Amino acid sequence: MTVLIDSHIHLDDERFDYDRKALIKMATLSGVSRFVVPAVTVNRFPAVLKVAKDYPSVVYTLGLHPYYINEHSATDLEFLAKSLQGSGAVGVGECGLDYYLKDLDREKQRKVFEAQVILAKHFNLPLVLHARGAIDDVFKTLKKHDYFKAVMHSFNGSVEQARQITGAGVYLGFGPAVCNPKATKLQEMVQSVPLDRLMLETDAPDQPFHDRTGKRNLPIDLLRVNHEIASIKGIGADQLAAQTTVNTKHLFKL
Repeated sequence: MTVLIDSHIHLDDERFDYDRKALIKMATLSGVSRFVVPAVTVNRFPAVLKVAKDYPSVVYTLGLHPYYINEHSATDLEFLAKSLQGSGAVGVGECGLDYYLKDLDREKQRKVFEAQVILAKHFNLPLVLHARGAIDDVFKTLKKHDYFKAVMHSFNGSVEQARQITGAGVYLGFGPAVCNPKATKLQEMVQSVPLDRLMLETDAPDQPFHDRTGKRNLPIDLLRVNHEIASIKGIGADQLAAQTTVNTKHLFKL
């Protein structure tokens, strides 16, 4: 059986509260062996920790997402630092920058993100990066601190950006967006990404497939992501699954 790891899935999301156990079991029986669940605010830390406690296949990261920048405070950063000490977290994130949403304070985003890069380097933990509309600035911050132990999730940059970022040692995560037949530029970029720098994700319950607008993504959807991205890259699904599993285990020390 093909073995897969979902490198980015929000299993703590309330939209999974009524069928989480069944969905995880279904995915596990189908070959999804591990799930990396990133926290996005300090208020979500308890829910993420509970999911990890309840399901042995779940590991987690702790971070402050730029989407919620108006909620984050200096106290939150202090709490994050304390929470990372001996908590069992396998990374820092989801963190980064979001320039797509225009009403988010960019200066505060940059300060909160940079603080998390410093924390990740201090604890020698990988970063789970959000970089919507801000790939260059996120990468610039990594270069500033000479720290590239990271995965840039749901990556949608150019071929050249992918080349530079993977060349520095950063992994790129891809999910359902790549599976849209109309996403030709995204697919061309994915074709250029070296296999040893690539990870798979569902970002469930968000980021729906092009043919399932308005519906949740499910943990088992990682099989479809693997199959369709393998087809785009012109390789076998088993080969892609094997390499991305190795990549994810290596970054998060699973």
